[in-house]
Amino acid sequence: MQKLKYPKKNKILIVAAHPDDEILGCGGTIIKLKEESEINVIFMTDGVSARGKHAKKKLIRRKKCERLFKYLKINKPIFFNLPDNQMDKVPLLKIVKKVENKITKFKPDTIFTHYSECLNIDHKITYQAVLTACRPLKNSTVKKILSFEILSSTEWSKNKNKAFDPNYFIDITKAIEGKINALKFYKEELREYPHSRSLKGVKALARFRGISCGKNYAEGFYLNRLIE
Repeated sequence: MQKLKYPKKNKILIVAAHPDDEILGCGGTIIKLKEESEINVIFMTDGVSARGKHAKKKLIRRKKCERLFKYLKINKPIFFNLPDNQMDKVPLLKIVKKVENKITKFKPDTIFTHYSECLNIDHKITYQAVLTACRPLKNSTVKKILSFEILSSTEWSKNKNKAFDPNYFIDITKAIEGKINALKFYKEELREYPHSRSLKGVKALARFRGISCGKNYAEGFYLNRLIE
C-alpha cells in the first residue's frame, strides 16, 4: 500500500545573505522544524566573490551548500547572485522585488532573516529588503518575522544602542549536535577558538541563549512582527 503524503503544516522562508548564515543563525531551528514545516532558503550572494576573482571557490561553496541541503533533506536553496558584500550598490527596489516574487509564489507564514544592526552590509540590506517586501498588506500570508544573529557580525555592530536583544527563543537541545555537524560543511568559513565563529563559539552561544530561557541549548531571535 502506498503511504499517503500529507502537506506540512507550516511554510518557513529563510532569507540569508550568504551560505552559512542559515546554519549560524537558525540551523538548530531548521533541524527541529523541518519534519513539520516546508522550508525554503534564499541566498542573496555567493559569500566568497568579494574576496577576489575566485570562480572556483564560488562553485565549491555552492556545491557544499547544496550537499548540505541534501544531507538535511530540505529543498534545494535559491541563489539570487547579487554582488557579495556590495549589496548596497544594487537599487533596494530591485532586491525587494526579487524577495516579493518569492513570497508571492511560496506563500510563507514565517520568515527568518538577519538583524537590522549587523556589522555586515549584506546582512543589513537583506533585513531591509525583507521588511519592505513584507509590508502589512491585506492579502499577505506572512504572520511572523524573526531576526537571527550571526556570530562575528551581529555582536560586532557599532550601534551599541541597538545591540541584539532576543525576545523569542527556540529550544534546540536535541538539535545542537546536528547544527554543529551542519556547520562542518562550511569549514572554510569557521575559525579557531576563541574566535566567535568557531564551533566552540557557536555552541557557547547556544548554551548562553539556553540559559536565558531555561533550556540546555537554544537559538535566540528578535521578533519583528507577529500576527495571531
